[in-house]
Amino acid sequence: MRSNISQISQELNNTNIGVNLNEKSFNDYKYKEPIQDYSRYFSLRNSTPCQLTEVEISTFLVSDEIYSFGAGVPSKLFFPFKELEFNFNFMESEKVKVSKEDLEMIQQYSDSPGLPKLRNWCKSLQMRYHGLCDPKTPGKEWDVLMTPGSQHAIDCLVKAFFNRGDSIIVERYTYGGMFAVTQPAGVDFAPCLMDERGMIPTELNHLLSNWETIHPTKKFPRLIYIIPHGQNPTGVIYDLERKEEIYKIACKYDLLIIEDDPHFFLQLDNEKAANGRRILNKSFLTIDKEDRVIRLDTFSKFLTSGVRMGFVTTNSKLLGSIAFEINASIFHSSGLTQIALQKLLTSWGDDTFDNHVNHVQEVLIRKRRETIELLEKHLKGQIEYKVPKAGLYFWVKLLGIDCSYEFVRDVLRHHKVIFGLGISSSPDRSIKTPFIRVTFSYLEKEDGEIAFKILSDCLKDYIKNKKKIHHDEDVTFYNNLNGDN
Repeated sequence: MRSNISQISQELNNTNIGVNLNEKSFNDYKYKEPIQDYSRYFSLRNSTPCQLTEVEISTFLVSDEIYSFGAGVPSKLFFPFKELEFNFNFMESEKVKVSKEDLEMIQQYSDSPGLPKLRNWCKSLQMRYHGLCDPKTPGKEWDVLMTPGSQHAIDCLVKAFFNRGDSIIVERYTYGGMFAVTQPAGVDFAPCLMDERGMIPTELNHLLSNWETIHPTKKFPRLIYIIPHGQNPTGVIYDLERKEEIYKIACKYDLLIIEDDPHFFLQLDNEKAANGRRILNKSFLTIDKEDRVIRLDTFSKFLTSGVRMGFVTTNSKLLGSIAFEINASIFHSSGLTQIALQKLLTSWGDDTFDNHVNHVQEVLIRKRRETIELLEKHLKGQIEYKVPKAGLYFWVKLLGIDCSYEFVRDVLRHHKVIFGLGISSSPDRSIKTPFIRVTFSYLEKEDGEIAFKILSDCLKDYIKNKKKIHHDEDVTFYNNLNGDN
């Protein structure tokens, strides 16, 4: 059964919770017991999975404990890999070799959730950085699923939770890769305004409490999609107070939260502990009291993007339905990729992993500083921007431009210079935007000298030959982002 706005409104009336935009009534919300039944959130597809009995499923499995000839598996005599060893950075020891048993295991089909040792490492990471309890704690069970990157995780979540015509709450600007999954699936977006601390709670509360007026043709949402640290593309960070406010609103309106957090380890301005490592912010997963958060992590942004590996963390009650979608689409993530990561991370140990994170942060701080110097040198007076506190991007407003897409299409790309387009991050592509996204992590200073000089010259020429510009709501958004009123 699906939640609807009328039912929720009645519940709110019964609890005497107001919906005045000028009041933070959501702060009065009293937490309830964790969700036990998630059936109201699932898509029709996920609610009617392929009907296989336990006996049928067992015929597809390979085990040393039984004589199994039902699974469509190749003979190990076919396997091409005879030996495999790795030489990792930040290790003075000799090369790490994959055992014969592990090598045979990764060349055969394996369990959908992922290799047990790699999953255990990921669980340990979530306990260390997000304060989670032991995953087998009675009444608080949780688990992880390995996925070939967060993009595939998003694809599985869309299949699990959305029917065509369903709605999702997103930030005013958000990760453009999500549109490649949600738009073909017929999911409607409901963007919420942002400021320098992320999605604005009063705006979100207003949007949900007045849903039938604001979006009369759209279904009431069941999920919120949020990028909390180094938000893509704006670079903002949700502080703990803002996270708690958003979380209470999600509880109040019975919504789940997809916490897509690829830049968690790329927080750059946080205070350092006595050991010299930065104290990273608490996540939505950390403050999840009602089992509403589905967290997405990836190794792409701070380790290596080519391995295509990430993982989903959520309570065990939800995990099976997500695992079903992984199994239905790819069976499981690549065994070769998983064993490479498993050997790397277990060989490194926690200290070397933490040192690597610190190294990545220091590199990004240097590159961020160099990018600021280049922006000020070549584009001062032509752009506006906020210094990102996390992530990989500068979100830059081109002054005198109403549509960065037209500018890049008609002028800049012909000079062999390309930046991310504001429209690529916009849920509403009908609204023009003067923003571009500059990836400073990939920027080398000598290339930036050339590219930013070309950008400056092209802007001057473009504005000189264009009619007077009329800005739209993006001006309001940028003022909000800068704290202007």
